[in-house]
Order: sequence, then structure tokens, then C-alpha cells
Amino acid sequence: MRMNENKDCRDVERYDPFMNKWTSISPMLYARNRLGVGVIDNNIYAVGGSCGQQIYSSVELFAVGASAQSWVEVASMHIPRIGLAVCTHSRLLYAIGGFDGRRRLGDVETYNPDTNTWKRQQSLRAGRCGAAAASLDEYIYVVGGYASDNIEGAMQLDLIERYDTITQQWSFVKSMNCRRSGLSCVTLDKHLFTIGGYDGKNFSSVVEIYDPKKDEWSYGTPLTRGRSGHGSALTVEPTLDNDE
Repeated sequence: MRMNENKDCRDVERYDPFMNKWTSISPMLYARNRLGVGVIDNNIYAVGGSCGQQIYSSVELFAVGASAQSWVEVASMHIPRIGLAVCTHSRLLYAIGGFDGRRRLGDVETYNPDTNTWKRQQSLRAGRCGAAAASLDEYIYVVGGYASDNIEGAMQLDLIERYDTITQQWSFVKSMNCRRSGLSCVTLDKHLFTIGGYDGKNFSSVVEIYDPKKDEWSYGTPLTRGRSGHGSALTVEPTLDNDE
């Protein structure tokens, strides 16, 4: 596909780090753009997103390793949204923020796979879309994003909110050094890594690392090129055969 031939698609590919190879698997039921993705019990959830002018509340699931290698629809969210952040904690799938076509959202809801139901949770303090989210210990972190209409100043955010899954309350922690939306976020060795994004002028190659014990940010090794709207995930590091 040429760069000027963008389209919403259903395509799904799987990467094998040992073979360094991508393969196509069953496509989603619906073409989705700016969706969120989470994993519970080897089940991959595709959450929300849009196709053309239609914004979805729908959610579909792919069971890795199941005999029927296809996507199935599960219960829909309460709110249609694109550009939402998704993460999992304690076998709950969190859908956080996003854009419903009119406003940038602070709404948070959780999906319980055992009951196939969504439940509204405490809203973010700062509504946003294009943020990233990750869980670490008993907390969920929501980083960066694009500002809600009620926040003054630069629209890209450096704000970080942390949700305590025990008290079920949001609070702010120390902000990132760089404002970014469309970034990704992963956790490794009890630290939070925020990767790339868009700073309002340029696609960013910046990587920042948050230490929750010190409430401090430091810079990591930057990406080889700036990128936004991407995803990040952790996997095992493949070892090379001694004969190679």
C-alpha cells in the first residue's frame, strides 16, 4: 500500500521473534483504526476504534491457540470511542479516555471476561485521547495524550495519572519531560517506558523511563526514527544458534 492510500483495515499479523518473521492470521470482523488492544488469558481483545465516519463501541476477541482461529464479538463498551488507551490488570480490561466524535473523554470502564460485562469506573482527572496506558504493581498509569477541551495551553500532554486499583482513585504523579500524544508505553523491571509519539510539531523518537519509587523520569536510548500511533509490546529475547 502506498503512503497516500491509507485505509481502515481488518488485517492482523503475528511476529515470531525466533524466526524474525511476520505471518498473517485471521482478520478481525471489522476494519478498525485507532483502536485499543489488550490481552487476558491468551485472549486478544480489539477494542473500539473507527472505520470511516463510524466510531465503534464494539469489542472482538481472538483466542490464541484455540481450534477455531477466528475473531468473535463480545459485549460492547458503554461509550463508542477512538484513540483510547487500553491495558489489563487483575483479569480486567480497562478502556480509558479516547474521543467519541464530539469530545475528548475522561471516561473509564472495565470489562470482566467472566461475566462478559462492562462497568463504569472513576473518570480521569484530565480527559484525553491518544494516550498510552500500562499496569505496574497495583497501579495503572495513563501517560500523555491529546488534551481535553477544558485544559488550557499546549494540546499535547506531559501529564501522568495513576489509578490505585485498591482505593479506585486517580492521582497525578510527576509529568514527563516531553509532551506527546500517539505514544506507546510498556513496563519492564518495575519501570515505565514511554516511547515515541507526536509533540505537536514532529514525530518523536524520545524514550523516557519512569521510576515509581523515586517519582522521577530519565531519558532512555531514543528510537532510530520518530514515530506516532504505533504499538509496543514485550517478548522474550531470542538467542542465536551457536552455528550461525
